[in-house]
Amino acid sequence: MQLKTKAGLALVVLGLAIYGGWSWWVKTRNFVPVNLAIASADQLNIATQFQPNFDGLYFIEIAAQKNMPLDTLHCLMGVEANATRCQGSAPVIDASWSVASHGQETARGSSNELHSLPPETNTVTRVIGEFPGRAGQEYHLKVTFARDLSALMAAQPRLKVAVADIAHTDLQSAGVLVFSIAFICGLFGAILLAVGWYGKAGEAPRDANHKRP
Repeated sequence: MQLKTKAGLALVVLGLAIYGGWSWWVKTRNFVPVNLAIASADQLNIATQFQPNFDGLYFIEIAAQKNMPLDTLHCLMGVEANATRCQGSAPVIDASWSVASHGQETARGSSNELHSLPPETNTVTRVIGEFPGRAGQEYHLKVTFARDLSALMAAQPRLKVAVADIAHTDLQSAGVLVFSIAFICGLFGAILLAVGWYGKAGEAPRDANHKRP
């Protein structure tokens, strides 16, 4: 086998391996390591532990289904920008939270603080906290609600810990770079294979002519 052919095959295999490895890695990331139903209105204390497999900023969220008028749901969740629309539907989300790892508290806060906006989803979501998470590290999350959640139960609220939207943007950018590298490897590999094949095909007639008596 010619050197060009070997190099071409190696580049094609390398390109496929790079893209396949990246795709596998992304698919195995758990971007929502906590997704718990708030089962009853008197479930005012929630404690859970989780181990992320992705380094990045994580949001602590309350997510509710759109099972009631959106205006009412926005007011109950405390995400309505115009407070005058919420007369008679005061926010019920009043929560404090803490995150600990290896027995030491690493972050704490409350829903009363200013937090980032969540990404667009098919639910109404409110971010009540955020913290940096490291892959492979075990975390303990505690959330305490100060108000009764009865008015919100029809919307089936859930407590989530999810990777921030900026991490998805970074992954998309990295994915474009990985695809470009894999494509270039495959392209140059295919060129070398073509050159090697045509070179071999061109040598065959000359060899045949030399063998004539």
